[in-house]
Amino acid sequence: MLWIRVRNPSKSLAIITLAIIDTGADDCVFPADAAAVLGHDLERGTHKIVRTASGKTDTYGHTSVVEILQMQSDGRWGNEILYTIPDMLIDFAVGCESFLLGCRQFLSNFILEVNYPRQVFSLRYPLKNIK
Repeated sequence: MLWIRVRNPSKSLAIITLAIIDTGADDCVFPADAAAVLGHDLERGTHKIVRTASGKTDTYGHTSVVEILQMQSDGRWGNEILYTIPDMLIDFAVGCESFLLGCRQFLSNFILEVNYPRQVFSLRYPLKNIK
């Protein structure tokens, strides 16, 4: 899990929350009620029906800014912004309770390294000249 700040680019509204990197998800899916907190009109977003582990659900896509925040040693978020994704399309899903960061809009921007025995992971941008 990692701390993120999600901002509506057309309003001065934001939320800070823990998010899950979901390597099995194509898209980023957040709870529908988060759209209202951010000032998005949920049903004015791009509608689609997606299949999840628990069945089909309605989603509404809105563009938001996502900032990955530093995690302090006590597990709380810090003030330092580590990475910013300026135009992330997020599917706000009815019935979703978690903030899921999927592969297409999120993970495809990074190299994810997992050290499972130590229970830690890291994200970093790929080097430009690596082939």
